[in-house]
Amino acid sequence: MTLQTAIETPPMTSRIDALRRRHRRLDDRVAAEHRRPQPDMTVLQRLKREKLRLKEELARYEGLLRTLGRPATS
Repeated sequence: MTLQTAIETPPMTSRIDALRRRHRRLDDRVAAEHRRPQPDMTVLQRLKREKLRLKEELARYEGLLRTLGRPATS
């Protein structure tokens, strides 16, 4: 079994889409927290760490798709 046959593109692109949606929701939550009169810095740090984790996971999946020669969805 090769890497290409072991990885199914549709589930991977679905995962990428889900990660992008979660990243956008976190971005909205960060913006909402910043708009509060006194933003909770602990909450902001947690949200930003989660955004970074998602961004890194997205980069891994997108890099794998590029390696396989398949375009990631937008």
